[in-house]
Amino acid sequence: MKDVRYYLALPYTVVLRRDEDGDFVARVDELPGCAAHGKSPEEALANLEEAKQLWISESLDAGQTIPEPAAEEALPSGKWVQRVPRSLHRKLAVLARREGVSLNQLVTAMMSEAVGAKKAERVSTRPPRRTFASVSVAAYKPPLSGQRDRHEADKQRYPHKR
Repeated sequence: MKDVRYYLALPYTVVLRRDEDGDFVARVDELPGCAAHGKSPEEALANLEEAKQLWISESLDAGQTIPEPAAEEALPSGKWVQRVPRSLHRKLAVLARREGVSLNQLVTAMMSEAVGAKKAERVSTRPPRRTFASVSVAAYKPPLSGQRDRHEADKQRYPHKR
């Protein structure tokens, strides 16, 4: 029979992030609701170990099934075929030529940068960046006098741009 020590020795997935108050939150992905807070990463992880032990003990006492971590998969080959619109392919090829690198090097660098930014965003204390374009109010310039009628129509059509 599997006991608490068995489950504590398993390589569960731990996620550590900052919350909106600047504290650290640690959680175990495979154990729903198993989380802990701390003022530092070390404190959050230490609190998580205690929470994990209590979570597993209570689940065993209640006769509940305790999820185990999935076996680690071998790394993929690093190669795939990706279909993109021809216009995007052309733009990427032109950019790669301009940078003096191969298309593969360019796309790999771009994806690495995007994934790195996304990962940093999760640990950041700042709110997540918006991924859509927005118009700056400071950049808005009123139309010339001959364009006023069109401008008024646009204001009615796009009230959020005021």
